[in-house]
Amino acid sequence: MIDNVTSLKASPLRVWSVLTDFAGHSQWKPAFQLSGAATLGGDTAYTFRIDRIDKSVTARADITSFDKPVTFAWVAGVPKLLMFEEAYALEREPTGTRLRHTLRFSGLLGDTLAALMRRKLHASLIWSDICLERYLRRLSAQPNPNVRSSPARHGAKGSRSRRQR
Repeated sequence: MIDNVTSLKASPLRVWSVLTDFAGHSQWKPAFQLSGAATLGGDTAYTFRIDRIDKSVTARADITSFDKPVTFAWVAGVPKLLMFEEAYALEREPTGTRLRHTLRFSGLLGDTLAALMRRKLHASLIWSDICLERYLRRLSAQPNPNVRSSPARHGAKGSRSRRQR
């Protein structure tokens, strides 16, 4: 298993919502995107880019854990040959969320691939988590369109003005 643990200054619900908003993945997830139904057992696809041939590849993915706002995980690959699971575990902490992001490989080639690419895969997890953190900061800096900038005026003054006209 390859993992990265980081602290994010956002609530577990906020982090979980970003992780499961597949339409928004392109805004922060640098190497891989999910699309389709964000539900346990939903029809989901996984797209990744192969740099050396400048090509995107899309394959079927299965969501294996969807426990709001605690865990989110999905698996893709070729059964018995090479499967991988990407998982996120969220835990509330005083300043926001402790995020454990993991990759697990299985199948005939799983251990070999993980051993050969451990450093690169770990760096990929770290970079993904940094991008997630930056995206969460951008979201928190945006004004909420549903919040009024000034309070509504109520009271006798407004009523008197209308009566005097």
